[in-house]
Amino acid sequence: MELTDIMPFEGWKELVEDIYTRFGCNGTVFNKSNNVLVKSEKWANKICPSIKAGDSRVICATAQQRMSKVAEEKKEPIIEECDAGFTKFVIPIFTDDEFVGMIGGCGCLLEGSEVDAFYIGKLLKKEEGVKDLLPTIRYFSKDELSEAIRYVQGRVEEALRASKR
Repeated sequence: MELTDIMPFEGWKELVEDIYTRFGCNGTVFNKSNNVLVKSEKWANKICPSIKAGDSRVICATAQQRMSKVAEEKKEPIIEECDAGFTKFVIPIFTDDEFVGMIGGCGCLLEGSEVDAFYIGKLLKKEEGVKDLLPTIRYFSKDELSEAIRYVQGRVEEALRASKR
């Protein structure tokens, strides 16, 4: 089974845009091979587009690879930080015990956390410019993060129920 058997591509697209609009995170859906099916069009901050633009995208890929394995094994949402320090959550999607992909959000910070501006600056070769972008980062509380996860899980559960009718 594929994610598009559960909900059409347009439905997943609407959901990732909803993650961005409601919670300010970069919303992304990954297929079972951990490739991006769809992601939100707007960015959670002005640092992430620079990271994703070149070889530095390994910051995202490394965290995603690690988190996807754990989420699939544990069959539950996983919250971690990418190597840059941004908070990332992924929610595995199963239908009848078959893993079909995951959905999540990233690019924001939990209150009390901070990105590693020095590391990002070195990686992007923009040491001064990164500090100027820090004010574009959205912070949220643990309760807001929990709310985001519950909301997205609920939307996925609705889609799963609708696909079985």
